[in-house]
Amino acid sequence: MSHMISRLWREPLLHFLLIGAALFVFYGLTRETVSEAPKRIHVVPGQVEQLTANFERTWSRPPTPEELDAMIEGHVREEVFYREALAMGLDQDDPQVRRRMRMKLEFILEDLSAQDYDDDVLNAYLQQQADRFRNETQLSLRQVYLNADLREDLATDTRKLLTSLNQGVNPDTLGDPTLAPRAYLLVRQSEIARDFGEEFAREVAALPPGGWTGPLYSPFGAHLVMIDRRIDARLPALAEIRDRVLREYQAEQRKQQKGVAYQKLRETYQITVEHPDNAAGGIVSSVAVGETE
Repeated sequence: MSHMISRLWREPLLHFLLIGAALFVFYGLTRETVSEAPKRIHVVPGQVEQLTANFERTWSRPPTPEELDAMIEGHVREEVFYREALAMGLDQDDPQVRRRMRMKLEFILEDLSAQDYDDDVLNAYLQQQADRFRNETQLSLRQVYLNADLREDLATDTRKLLTSLNQGVNPDTLGDPTLAPRAYLLVRQSEIARDFGEEFAREVAALPPGGWTGPLYSPFGAHLVMIDRRIDARLPALAEIRDRVLREYQAEQRKQQKGVAYQKLRETYQITVEHPDNAAGGIVSSVAVGETE
């Protein structure tokens, strides 16, 4: 007998039945306060149209009557299970459900996508955030690399090469081998910084066009540089970048609105936080910032 009981206990079907029975009991207990009014699911025309539109986007054709009936039944099935799961409290203490519901509420609170703003507002924002919208300096340049490890007297070699370059010697025939480009054609300052470092890029951006100069130093060594062309950084007019300014202004407004909404909701709660007392090994209870007991 004990062998049969042990074998039966290992059957997955028995586990499923026991879990189902437990859920049924829990469901019955949690429904004591639920109204006995008839439960109704009303599928409105808009929902049917949405189901049809989703089908057409997927299959590029309208559904047959049978397919539409099946989709409606699937919608009803989902609604039944959803309501029953809520009634049984299955949404409680589920971090995934909590996170999704929080994200959905935050999305509702921050949704300003239908709003536009006049040019006065956007232009004021553009001026306030000028560093964010200002175009980078763009440069066309040539560089000759000198590897300090290969040269006994770097300073002397630099002076000689600089003289040769300013006398018109082809720069491609001078200097030491390097994997870095010898020439750049109207690249942003940040691209030069990516290859040679921020300090080198700043020094190069400050050079006037025309004539070889140097040495300038990067983490790789010394460089002789000639600026062929420079387009200085500037703040574009609003008309040039209005869509970008509007997009970033709306994003900032959404963030602010969400923060204000959260604070107003938070004020309706009494919040306490329990911190571990590391010294005493106990728990210290304190009221969260901005709250009162």
